[in-house]
Amino acid sequence: MRRIMAGAAGLLLASTVLVGCTGDEETPESGGGGAGSSTTQAPVETSASVGTVAGRLGKKQRRQFLQDATATVDEWLDAAYVAGDYPRSDFGKAFPGFTQGAAALARKQPKVMSNAAVGDRVEQVTVKKRKVTVDVLAPGGKPAGATARVVLVVQLDGDVERKDRISGRLMLTPKGKQWKVFGFDMTRNVKGKGK
Repeated sequence: MRRIMAGAAGLLLASTVLVGCTGDEETPESGGGGAGSSTTQAPVETSASVGTVAGRLGKKQRRQFLQDATATVDEWLDAAYVAGDYPRSDFGKAFPGFTQGAAALARKQPKVMSNAAVGDRVEQVTVKKRKVTVDVLAPGGKPAGATARVVLVVQLDGDVERKDRISGRLMLTPKGKQWKVFGFDMTRNVKGKGK
């Protein structure tokens, strides 16, 4: 049993050291989530769940962990893609909850990590899907690291008319009662006109 736990923990840690810009995954235990909205539509709630747990977390701990980790992811999804007035070109605050290094790297990838590359040509963002599945490393019953597998599908309207699917992984580390994004492995698939 210890060997299996050590293997699972090693796998989770190995996936947590990646920082890049390609990859795509999905999967699930359910929980609540945050919300996202464009300037003209009702919010779409995030479908949030706990995936793999390497270690032990009680039901109450899982709920709190999921709520906290999902809040960090939702903040980014809103700031980078969903919330705010469109058209807009200011995405300077698109990475709340990111470490300084991860935010600097994300800013260098505006076509993937936010709507910065097209925001000035978009009039409306409509959320079609928001899903977050969080794998957690919890040695001794305490969350010590996590990987959030994220899927966001949005319809962009304006000079840019397309449906985008942003997906991949965010690597999270605890900082006090919050979680910080210190790495990512994300992709963006585009269907429609306007690059």
